[in-house]
Amino acid sequence: MQDFFKQIINNIPPLPESVLKIEAYAKDPNVSYRQVSQMLEKDPVLTSEILKAANSPLYGISKKITSLDAAVSLFGLGTIRGFVLAVYVRKNFSFTLEPYDMTPEKFSLSAFKHHTFATNWYFESMPRLFNILSPATFLSNLGEVLITQYLIHENKSMEFKNAIQEDSDYKKAEHMFCSITAVELTAEVFEHWSMEERLVNTLRYCDNPVNAPAKDRLYAQILHCIHTVLPYNGVITEEGLKEALTLVEEYGLDLEKFRVAVEKAT
Repeated sequence: MQDFFKQIINNIPPLPESVLKIEAYAKDPNVSYRQVSQMLEKDPVLTSEILKAANSPLYGISKKITSLDAAVSLFGLGTIRGFVLAVYVRKNFSFTLEPYDMTPEKFSLSAFKHHTFATNWYFESMPRLFNILSPATFLSNLGEVLITQYLIHENKSMEFKNAIQEDSDYKKAEHMFCSITAVELTAEVFEHWSMEERLVNTLRYCDNPVNAPAKDRLYAQILHCIHTVLPYNGVITEEGLKEALTLVEEYGLDLEKFRVAVEKAT
């Protein structure tokens, strides 16, 4: 099983130049928003997709964003980084997600819900977190694509689908069938792409933030809460909300803003 995932991940092509450039900018404290816009403007398809993402009704922005300058200025480089990675993944991965009873459209919507929840929760008070939280929330469920490939290969798609329909603890089903969760697999993909250690750790310890290095624990805790209140299908349940509220208090996170994010997500 582990060899199966290792082979798939090793066969994932390296990130293209446009994505690598954004990754470099994200690590450069001296880069200007205009530099970012000018670089992205060279790719009309990417520009169109970023503006489409920035104008998603999930963000509740009243005025239409028509330029990259405006998008980068409003959302910041961290979120633009997430947009770019999300566009790349959507365009270059085959999204067959039948075991999760998900269409590519539902998968994309769920990713946006994770990101907008994080935005409504922490962007205003701690925007510095979004260089990590943005790609982490947008792409944390990328591992579902790899799990799907394994389930299809083993002819276990229907068995898995039945398991997550019967038990809301989908991560338990992922462990039972694959000995790894989707978000842990995403961490492996990000490590394959040589992403920074903090981003990899945020994903790797999302399910168990207590095990995360102290410097990365806050990111993993926030992502853990988001995944608890908004599971893979992006549907908030009473049980999931109750569990998430307990975690928010346990981790000492912003409970008031969390409740606001929940209201906006329902």
